[in-house]
Amino acid sequence: MMKGSPEFYFFDMDHTLIDNDCDVSWKDFMVAEKLAPPEALKTAADFYQTYLEGRLDPDAFTRFQLNEFIGRTEAEMSALCRKHFEVMVKSKIYPEAETLVRNTIAAGYLVVLLTATNRIIAKPLADYFGIDRIVATELESDANGRYTGKFTGVYAAAQGKVTLAEKFCRDNGLSLNNAAYYGDSINDRFILDAVGFPFVVNPGSDLKKLAEEKGWEILTFRK
Repeated sequence: MMKGSPEFYFFDMDHTLIDNDCDVSWKDFMVAEKLAPPEALKTAADFYQTYLEGRLDPDAFTRFQLNEFIGRTEAEMSALCRKHFEVMVKSKIYPEAETLVRNTIAAGYLVVLLTATNRIIAKPLADYFGIDRIVATELESDANGRYTGKFTGVYAAAQGKVTLAEKFCRDNGLSLNNAAYYGDSINDRFILDAVGFPFVVNPGSDLKKLAEEKGWEILTFRK
């Protein structure tokens, strides 16, 4: 960990800014909207458990998670994602997180949402917080602008989050050594190790133990 203060900030989304996992709540929302079958809820919960354990298969998860995207346009999905945010996410924002992000932006710092969740689902929350830079899992579209149900490029979790953060830094003349990252998951151990200013938020036991060993600051946000 470096001395001084960060020059810019990366924030994770789920269980860092919000008391929610958007990949799980998305399926809840899809079932409620009658766009996915009820049995999808158990599958979503099973995938979430493998994510918590750091052994998520991104290809298998994406095939499941993006089923409702197939054949739909960005405009169609953006409208559904905005409704998902209003119904499932907005009430679960951590007040401390909102204050921190808004104050950081107001102070003139660059703030980036860095999340494994796909960009379309993540964007309404970023818009609400006033975050205009998103590094996330990107979705593939066909020649007609309709989603294929696959992701493109690097899946933005675990080591992939580091790869995408490094690319963001190269593209913007920045360095991870000068970055802060706020995250909650054991999957974030790679990016927490890569930045100069790691902050652990609401960690599970595995990440809490690692943070204590590494000397990473531990924060608690509550609803």
